[in-house]
Amino acid sequence: MKTILHEQRMSSIAAALVTILLGVVLIWWPDRSVNFLCMLLGVSIFITGIIYILGWLARRREGVPAFFVLPGVILCALGIWLMTSPASVIKLIQYIFGAILIFHGVVDLQGSVALMRQRWGRWWVDLLLALLTVALGALILLNPFGTFAALVVLIGAALIFDGVSDLCIIWRLSRAFKAAERVIQEEEQDLEQ
Repeated sequence: MKTILHEQRMSSIAAALVTILLGVVLIWWPDRSVNFLCMLLGVSIFITGIIYILGWLARRREGVPAFFVLPGVILCALGIWLMTSPASVIKLIQYIFGAILIFHGVVDLQGSVALMRQRWGRWWVDLLLALLTVALGALILLNPFGTFAALVVLIGAALIFDGVSDLCIIWRLSRAFKAAERVIQEEEQDLEQ
């Protein structure tokens, strides 16, 4: 179980870093071709999916259930679609990015609930970060700006926020689980004596 959590943590860190990089690119070149953005997003999502799949393949002999590979397969399929059909994606770009942010926000909500259950201090900060990520995703879906360039800058800023908040939550979750693991080990040692 410990190796599964480690693999999941590494995949989540990679996804957060890719998200930050994508956000920087969107802010830096908001007026660039949407085809380039779709290609970049497709490659990023595809690589993230491959990381999930490789993590599952490395651990499948240890009895890791097959449903752990499902996010990787979905991300790879989405990445291939974005790379091969950018013209059909242009109309959907705000919905794709909005959905990605809402998905990440929901995953972060799960992390904040895990911190709350561990009675970790200031778990509510993680909850607020997760709720803000969901709100940014909803804002992108609504696109109150009207122009595509402004929307792209908002998407970039939201992705950077999402990646940074994901890294913070991953770090806090790792600390909480390590602390809980130490407590369990100490209790086991006390029982042995």
